[in-house]
This record gives sequence, structure tokens and C-alpha cells, in this order.
Amino acid sequence: MKKRAARLRLSVLMLLAVFLCAPLPAAQAAGEHPLLGRIWWRGGFLAEEALWKWMAQARVVYLGEIHDNPIHHQLQARAYRALLERGRKPALGFEMFTTEAGPALAKLLADPRADLSRVPEVTGWRGRNWPDWAMYAPLVEIAHRAGLPVLATDLPRVLAARVARRGLGELPSSLAKELALGPPDPARRAAVLGEFFESHCRVIPKERLGGLYDAWRARNRMMALSLARALRGGTEGAILITGAGHADRITGIPPDLASLVPEAGQFALALVEVRPEEVRPGAYLARPGAYDALWFTARHERGDPCVRFRPGLERFRKGG
Repeated sequence: MKKRAARLRLSVLMLLAVFLCAPLPAAQAAGEHPLLGRIWWRGGFLAEEALWKWMAQARVVYLGEIHDNPIHHQLQARAYRALLERGRKPALGFEMFTTEAGPALAKLLADPRADLSRVPEVTGWRGRNWPDWAMYAPLVEIAHRAGLPVLATDLPRVLAARVARRGLGELPSSLAKELALGPPDPARRAAVLGEFFESHCRVIPKERLGGLYDAWRARNRMMALSLARALRGGTEGAILITGAGHADRITGIPPDLASLVPEAGQFALALVEVRPEEVRPGAYLARPGAYDALWFTARHERGDPCVRFRPGLERFRKGG
């Protein structure tokens, strides 16, 4: 019973971490917001065509989403089509697909007539707290029609959970050697723990969130390694579908990929929900230089996670 309770508490924490970058809901209609639909880049606003131009020059593009916002997935598909129309042929990577699903996914998609409705089955989508697969399906359809690889990039979920509970020593020695995580960067750790503290409703002390940070580090490194393998294997480039937090150029995947493939140019786009009280584009950056561009979208109505998960968070805080 105690082990089951511990697993449930960890599930609460991991689920909240999935929505790390999702702001709390607000009452104002998003259509009234002056930033809605605009793209902000280097201190000014950018036309959509210019965004595609800059993205097409990068070898790796991160399309950072808030997972449950349907608009974000529509814009991701638009971006992928735009790059294909401009002659790019990048592989399509997903944070949501873990590496152990890679062989089965590749086998399925190798068939030009593959039944793409089986993708959730072979990737273990169901039961993993991701939003409706229908929002992601068009992206895989685009890649499959173009004959481009679809990459499973993230650390296996069971392994990530073990690291979150007991630390990086849970990584198999061969994988730990390949990931080569090294000592944590204190500034990066402090920044991410601060964001975890906020996203966990300020209930759990930062020092008790260290395990989640270890899992975050391992997952970022695994996704970077997966992208590096694809680039070294001859793919022209890659687009990664991921949460906006993982796309952060300071605390997310980009620094890890830069250490593995220094010559790979990277572009990080964050899809950002407007906040009614905030009209300054720069205020949406957690830190200077976190993203190359921000694309402002309407908010997706969702319940307050601090209400939904507070009982589990309180139990974890008290050690119960």
C-alpha cells in the first residue's frame, strides 16, 4: 500500500511537470489581447514568412508547445509544412515517444501504406497522461507522406520515474556512460527548481524537488542524444515536438545538443498563451535568450491544476 501511494504521489508530480510551462487560466477573452497571433523575434515583431525563412536556416528546430492547447499543434503542423515547401527534409522527433518504442515505430512507418491509427498502440500513448492523440496525428501523417523519419527521443518512462525517486544512480551504467551527464550546472539547476516550485503551486520545498530535476536532466540529455544520433546518421535535420520548457535554449535540450553536435544550428520557437494582464512580449521569457522567437496564441481553457492536485502535493510535502 505504501509503495502504491508513493507511485501515485510521484505521478502527480510528473504530471504537473509535464505542464511546467502552462500558465494558470484567466477570465479575459483571448481575442481582446494585442499580442494574439503575433510573432516576436529579437525585440520586434516578425511576419510569418520571415519566421519560416529563419527556421529553414537551422538544422534543428524546436517547436515548444503547451501540450493540451490544440492551436499549438495546428501551428506545429503549419511550420512543418512550411519547411517542407521550402525544400527542407527534416526528421520529426517527439518528446512524447520514448526510445524503447523506436524500433516498433520505425517498422510500422517503413511501410508507405502503414495504418497510422496504430501509432498510439506501438508508442504506448494511451495511459501516459498525454492529450488526445488526434492533435498530434497530422504531424506524423505529414512526415509519413513525405517519407521522412519519425524519431522516438525521450528516456523510457519507467526509467525516468526511477531517477526521479532515487537519483541518477538508477541509470544503467552503459546508458549513463553514453549520456555523460557530468556534474549539474548550479545556475541551471536553481533556475529549473524555481520553475518546478512555481509549477507545483509553491507547495513542495525546492530541496524536495531535486529528484525531478535529475529526471529532467536525464530526459533532456536523452532527447539531445537521440537528435544527435539522427544528425550523425545522415538526416538533413530535425524538428522536435516538445514542451516549451524542454525547448528553452538556456535550461532545456539545446545546450545538451550543442555539446554533442557543436556545428548543428538550432532554432527554438515557443508557442505562448497570452495572459490578460501582460502585453509586453519580453515578459513572457523566463530568462533572456530562452527562445529565438515567441508565437502568441489564445489560451486553452483548463482547470486550475493547483486545485486538482493540491491534496497529493500536500501529502508529498508532509511525507505521508
